Amino acid sequence: MDLDQSPPETTVRRLLGRFARHRRPARPPITVPHATHNNSNREFARKDGTAVWFFVFLPIFLLLYTIVEKMHVR
Repeated sequence: MDLDQSPPETTVRRLLGRFARHRRPARPPITVPHATHNNSNREFARKDGTAVWFFVFLPIFLLLYTIVEKMHVR
């Protein structure tokens, strides 16, 4: 402790240091350890067959559209 500091300043520094040490929040425990996810892109994974329906009916639709256009039926 420096002798040139006044006692109130020393007391304030000590109290602020004590307050700062007690106010620091503890880090929460990591719920999922690093690199242990089975599927990191779960929100993008498709649960239903939407893509399958799209790729099945797209060629059928294009084929029917081509036939209708060739027949000039509108």
